Amino acid sequence: MKKALITGSETFGKYITNPTKWLALSAEGKTIAGYEIHSLVFPSVVLNPEGIENKGETTIRKAKEIGADVIISFGMASEVRGFRLEKTGVNWVYNKKYLTDKENNRPLEPSQPEKEKVEADLSHWDAEKMKGLFADANLPFESSISDDAGQYSCNSWIYRTLLAMKKQKVKIPYLFVHCACTEEAIELVPDFDRSKILIKKEDMLKALEIVLKSYQG
Repeated sequence: MKKALITGSETFGKYITNPTKWLALSAEGKTIAGYEIHSLVFPSVVLNPEGIENKGETTIRKAKEIGADVIISFGMASEVRGFRLEKTGVNWVYNKKYLTDKENNRPLEPSQPEKEKVEADLSHWDAEKMKGLFADANLPFESSISDDAGQYSCNSWIYRTLLAMKKQKVKIPYLFVHCACTEEAIELVPDFDRSKILIKKEDMLKALEIVLKSYQG
């Protein structure tokens, strides 16, 4: 059976939950769209303590251990209008809302070129099929692929995962999917803009199934 490694993250800021963690824990060990699911959950941080394996390296190590056919990372962002694909990771940190001045305006990986951009090869996924499946499931989906994942934790997963694959000469199809917030996530955030699109946490499992069904192999 084919295997998929998915990653989610802990919550951050004022949010009390993160649907990507719920997805990772809920999908672990299940068979979805013909794939045996393996999961990892990471803290929502961008700067690594010295000597600690970063999440990109951890992801690729785990993928190699299980013989993953695909790697799919999920992240939450309040501005996303449902679900959105990301293609680019940047070697840079900047987020005034969640980081201190000392943490901001610096490369994720000092050993790499400052503001270096890396792109995931999204040709492995049938974008039109994915769009249709999201529509059939009545789930909101941004048909335009994003070139800016922000310069916080989600961006760091993309950059570090693709960098780890490059350094280790590993070629496993990789996709990052941003999702909107859930009602549970914003329950204790009184100033949250309620005009923004929200999803249900159960939609995460549907989205994972759609993404896997759209993989072209």
